Amino acid sequence: MTDDIRIQLDYLQGPIWISDYETGEPLTGNTIVDTDLEVRRINKEISDLYTSYYEIDSHGQACWFNEEKEKSDKPRMLHLLQQLNKRLSVINDGSFIVDDRETPRVEAL
Repeated sequence: MTDDIRIQLDYLQGPIWISDYETGEPLTGNTIVDTDLEVRRINKEISDLYTSYYEIDSHGQACWFNEEKEKSDKPRMLHLLQQLNKRLSVINDGSFIVDDRETPRVEAL
């Protein structure tokens, strides 16, 4: 049986959803993914970048998403997503399948 590792961003979450925001520790249930320090580092960097697009008490809203900043960071985000996918490919022992939903979304910005 293989795990489905979904790459999808949300507020305070990296592309691989995390159990601890401070450490960026993934919470996939797959030991290979969850314990890989390089995956954690890249995942945390992507999470911090994506979370920076949210502005609290801005533009007359409690929480406003800065789409222009996301678009301007598109090359950086794509580079980080590529790094993450490459690392996941390196460590994959066949126990998981990557379902990358973010790269196509970010490419379309």
